[in-house]
Amino acid sequence: MFARILDKIEGFLMGKDLSDAELMTVLEKKAEGTGLNWKTSVVDFLTLLDIDSSRQNRDALAAELGVSPELKSGSAAKNEALRKAVFKKIAQHGGKIPNSLLD
Repeated sequence: MFARILDKIEGFLMGKDLSDAELMTVLEKKAEGTGLNWKTSVVDFLTLLDIDSSRQNRDALAAELGVSPELKSGSAAKNEALRKAVFKKIAQHGGKIPNSLLD
């Protein structure tokens, strides 16, 4: 599932390497006029990338990224933990993610 996120992001970068791209600028431009709060909502982030943001898919992504299974499926706490895990994983793959989105 995370590989799909990277594939979508790389599609927005027009041939640039993830580590060389101004990822936040690219995502901001993609989000213009959508009303999506992609920086604070994992559902909106997945929606921005045109990835199914259903609870089932979020739970699968959470399991893949090691988000605590003790957190209730669909809860605000689990969604927030997943959002942070997604951004941390993007950063581990070379994406420039501001610390404010990682903590």
